[in-house]
Amino acid sequence: MTVEEGDLAADQPELETLRRSLGVRLATYRTAAGVSQPQLGRALGRTRSMISKIEHGTRGLPAALWRIADDLCRAEGVLVAEHSVLAQAERDYRDRCRTHRRHAQRQQTRTPAPVLPAWPALISPVVLLRNGDDAWPQITLVTLSGGCGKLAEELMAVVTRLVRSLGRRDAMHLAGSVLAAAGLADLNADEYTRLAHAADSPRRVDAQVVQNLAAMLAHCNRLEDKLGPCQVLDVVMAQHRLLHRLLDNSCPNQLRRPLNLVDSAMACAIGGYLVNMGHLEEGRGYFEHARKVAHDAGNPVCAAYAAANTSRAAFERADTPAALDSAAAARSLAARTDDPRLKAFAEAMAASAYALDGQYGPSMTAYDRAHDFLTNANGNIADSPAYWVHHGSIDSRRSLLLSRLGKPKEALEAANTALAQYDPTYVGRYTLCQVRLGHALVLSQDITEAARILGDTVPQAHLYPRLTAELRTARALMQPWHHTHAVTTLDAQLHTYGLLPTTTPERGASKDTL
Repeated sequence: MTVEEGDLAADQPELETLRRSLGVRLATYRTAAGVSQPQLGRALGRTRSMISKIEHGTRGLPAALWRIADDLCRAEGVLVAEHSVLAQAERDYRDRCRTHRRHAQRQQTRTPAPVLPAWPALISPVVLLRNGDDAWPQITLVTLSGGCGKLAEELMAVVTRLVRSLGRRDAMHLAGSVLAAAGLADLNADEYTRLAHAADSPRRVDAQVVQNLAAMLAHCNRLEDKLGPCQVLDVVMAQHRLLHRLLDNSCPNQLRRPLNLVDSAMACAIGGYLVNMGHLEEGRGYFEHARKVAHDAGNPVCAAYAAANTSRAAFERADTPAALDSAAAARSLAARTDDPRLKAFAEAMAASAYALDGQYGPSMTAYDRAHDFLTNANGNIADSPAYWVHHGSIDSRRSLLLSRLGKPKEALEAANTALAQYDPTYVGRYTLCQVRLGHALVLSQDITEAARILGDTVPQAHLYPRLTAELRTARALMQPWHHTHAVTTLDAQLHTYGLLPTTTPERGASKDTL
């Protein structure tokens, strides 16, 4: 959006992609320039929360303020240019909407349209379009695959009643999340109808509804690694709002605890997305909520996972006492479970907290314990909220911390070991491991190989700002060799994707967000 009020074409997918892209660009350049959200907000006359919403693509700025943001974040015109593209696309879409409305009004004078139009039954995927700017007199669904009849009419009626019972913005998110459920989680028609009825009448919440919400979260978590957090954040947040609506409206008592556990898992997922996008304070808030809900539900697995993530967020903020305290809590809670991945994750966060405190010995001991938990599981690793933890992820983080602690030889060994154990189909984490290998190679002064490895990561570096930041940190350390062929080639690749650093720290410095 290019104005501060209104949400023109909020459901139009192409515009949504442009808005999110612009928000990600702003977050990336702001982070690289060392400008905090409050600092940018003060320069633009906006609150920190408003800056966060702009970076999420849910709010906009006038063109004049984008020019100020571009200068402050040293984006060299990139933000202004991308905003111009978005503004033109919005103007074009607004013109098309006006033309469509005039045509519809002329048609209505001849043949009044029914409030609930007929539409194909099976929705996969669904795009929700608004028929006006002022109210929700009806909604129209555009489907890309169809079936026939009665289920469609029934679900349309349910969602229409739901939309009319809420404010426009809440209706947008909630109805959109219900309708998107089938496409995201591959639910069949019966499950889809069940979720829609639950949204319309929380008394109809049953065990299958809880299972469907958990399945959607698992699906989004898998997509996040391939597409980046910006592409799934809004969907999971919409599901989270839906879940809270179910909890707040006469949910059966026997299902409150299972729903609370899904609530905790969703809050952890959202917090993780936000941390990867550089929104540390917002991420911490979600982790704290997740831990409280898990504690109230008496579930040590969810509580341990939330505590470990709280330690991670504290580490990102360089808050050593909070990182150490939360890691200790995560260890204690994980010890009460039979989940080796979770125990390994808690140890890895303890190792990170020790490294932040400059304690090399305890940090490496904790990493060894993390590997031991995974090895001693003998392949018998049950479902875990820390499903992504394995020997490779442990060694990848160890490599970065060893680089931070001034141990380049050990960092290089850990990074090579980690990369050999990674599944390349986990695009985001595999790329992050490559960046850490490149970082270790730079510290070892193997600049040619470092440039080659880092160059391979450039096409995927846009997945989230934290990945971009680590790549830029590694490149900044190569500044003493900036005239060499290897580094100029890397710079050309970075320039092509708009990722060339605008500042370079002193040789040997490290500004990793680890």
